[in-house]
Amino acid sequence: MIDLESVYTWISLILIGFNIGVVSGFFGVGGAFILTPLLNILGLPMVSAVGTGLFFAGMVSCVAGIRHYFAGNTIIKVSIMLGFLSFIGIRISQPLVIYLNLLNLADIYIRVLYIVLLLLLGISTMRKRLNNAHPDSKQKKFFLLEWIALMPPKIKIDSSYPLISIWLIVLIALVVGFLQGFMGVGGGFIIVPLLIIFLDMKPHHAVGTSLLTVVISSIFAAYLYYQEGKVIILAAILLGAGSLFGVNFGVRGTRNISGENLKKFYAIFLILAALGIMLKEMQFEIISMIYMLTLTIGVALLIVSRFCFQKQCFGIFKKRNH
Repeated sequence: MIDLESVYTWISLILIGFNIGVVSGFFGVGGAFILTPLLNILGLPMVSAVGTGLFFAGMVSCVAGIRHYFAGNTIIKVSIMLGFLSFIGIRISQPLVIYLNLLNLADIYIRVLYIVLLLLLGISTMRKRLNNAHPDSKQKKFFLLEWIALMPPKIKIDSSYPLISIWLIVLIALVVGFLQGFMGVGGGFIIVPLLIIFLDMKPHHAVGTSLLTVVISSIFAAYLYYQEGKVIILAAILLGAGSLFGVNFGVRGTRNISGENLKKFYAIFLILAALGIMLKEMQFEIISMIYMLTLTIGVALLIVSRFCFQKQCFGIFKKRNH
């Protein structure tokens, strides 16, 4: 368990939050998918890591969501539908986690699901990048999803988009809700690609819409875990404070980097993170802890150093012009 009476623990949590914020800001995703397994690797029971990760996701997404809302990037209708419909998936998965925890099986099942999901996302992201490099190699579409997309009733989500089957939104909400309640992820890194692929949403709309969705669904899921005494609120607040500060460095670090390279780095990071969780599952406790901390801090330092280097070069360039 985490000793929150120690000043050292407070500082450590803020620093961990900062590094997660840098990484999530750089890749444009929420940090809960890194935080939840990391908390477990650091010694927190997985069910408490899930609850704390959800509280963290809701808090951080709220701040980022406000920015995107005022920037006009949020399609409110979709966010509200996804957010409240995801309650169904959360209501199924959260009691399942509590039951598995009573059987001492929650840690194993959640870690395995993390490993599978991160590897799938990492490999699929890498494959998409390769397919983009070779336009002739087109990916096959899921016929089931194409069939669902044609099902009535259809709704108008925004004036700039065509009619969309409500069942696609229901399907996305159920999948995201289940994964949120089971894994403690905010869901943004899953929602964004689903909105882009299945609703043909523009990337900036997908990001803004997913953030408001995460706020609604994460608060509900975190509340359910809080009722079970599985949310460490102070730890989540300290992690969130560090993350909100670090995310600015991450966002600025993306300047002058191509989208293709960003996807490549993201895919590699997901695969490396999956390997760290795999080490934990194989009972290499200390090795997995050192590995995950080194991975998170190392990537964050590279991003921050890139930002500082850009700033220094820009300053030199300005001086020469004057």
